Amino acid sequence: MPSRSAAADRPSDRQRVLLPGASDRMPWTALTAGICGVVAVVPLLLMALLLFALGGLSSDSAREPWVWLIFLAPIVQFVAALWLFTRHGWLPLVLAVLPSVALTAAIYWAARDDGDPVGPGPLLIVLFPLLAAGFPLARPTREWLAARTGRARPGA
Repeated sequence: MPSRSAAADRPSDRQRVLLPGASDRMPWTALTAGICGVVAVVPLLLMALLLFALGGLSSDSAREPWVWLIFLAPIVQFVAALWLFTRHGWLPLVLAVLPSVALTAAIYWAARDDGDPVGPGPLLIVLFPLLAAGFPLARPTREWLAARTGRARPGA
């Protein structure tokens, strides 16, 4: 009886992707990105509620009309995390960091104009969105998204 190598029994990389259930498991990078994206909603929502209660970036003025736009940041972050969890794509989670950065920059800009010291506290607003934006760029996450069922693969 001829002997066969163990490598001959293993499916190739091309066959492994086509096997059912082989690519269904979410990689840890995608799970971490999604969790960071959902956790990022908490400080964004708290800051949005605080700014809404104050009426804007300065407490001595009436409620400014743009304050309602602050609530878009946590909504965009949450929807982008769900977008990744449902295997639709990674780009919205990466782009969802932009409202967080803009809000943090606005806080530091308003404090500088008033001459108030701010410290590193507002950087917590942007910490988890930055983490959530970094993990989807990892190769396992992108391969997991590319191997979803129903998606046409180039060259296949």
